Amino acid sequence: VGGNPKYPNDGGFALKGWRKCEVDNAAIYINGNTGTTVGNVILTDKDGNVTVVDKTWTFLKDADGKMRIMAHHSSLPYLPASTSVLSEDEVLAAQKGWGDALVDIATTFDTKGLPAAKKLAGEIIDAAYAYQYGPVLFKPTLATGDQTFRTTREGALAYFVGDDAKYPNDGGFALKGWRDVKIENSAVRIDGNTAQTMGWVIITDKDGNVTKVDKTWTFFKDAEGAVRIVSHHSSLPYTPAPAPAAAPAPAAVASAPSAPVAQTITTTIAVETSVAFGAGLVVGGLVGHFW
Repeated sequence: VGGNPKYPNDGGFALKGWRKCEVDNAAIYINGNTGTTVGNVILTDKDGNVTVVDKTWTFLKDADGKMRIMAHHSSLPYLPASTSVLSEDEVLAAQKGWGDALVDIATTFDTKGLPAAKKLAGEIIDAAYAYQYGPVLFKPTLATGDQTFRTTREGALAYFVGDDAKYPNDGGFALKGWRDVKIENSAVRIDGNTAQTMGWVIITDKDGNVTKVDKTWTFFKDAEGAVRIVSHHSSLPYTPAPAPAAAPAPAAVASAPSAPVAQTITTTIAVETSVAFGAGLVVGGLVGHFW
């Protein structure tokens, strides 16, 4: 449970939300009042994530008849580095399997109802995704807010089939009557036992409606040779906003012709000392006389 400063690295193993524990013994050895077991313990947390550990116990039956643990060894299973190299055919087969599974869930829902579809979806997630190894980087198309990213099995199952009060916005993407899935890869990149793909997934429902999504997957080939999804990003294609309408050309404005400016000055010198000036000024159609 942690909380002891003498053991600062302990966060409390029993506090990790465990909801189910199964013990799968490989062997039991009994010698008088002691017994030793070896096998696996399978733990499931509240989000549906599963952890498998190798476990060895030795039990002692004391004088009072109580069973007590006197030896307890626990470790994560050894996973040898995979020497398996993914082939492109295996990647394409995994993609096709995902598409076929989507159609299977939809048709099961239509013919057998939600419980059967949900059971099938759980089995498909366990087979196709890598939640048993840790978080999967899953960003579904129609997820938003705090539940945009579905890194747990529980979140993935809710997205595909709904029926989970913790995910009230999930109506069940896999229940939308899908009947056909086509995958068009833009590129496939393989690096040892992992592969990344990017392209389009085109899905058609039972009414003939077609939906196209941008899709990026990362696949991982585990030590047992199973190809699993460890990253899955899906989004609707970007649709640019329409270009703004061009502003109308300004209307031509008719202007009145400029009237010539004429200036005449007439000077008359009278016989005596009188001077007369006459000036006529015409500007823009206006006439003025000054004498």
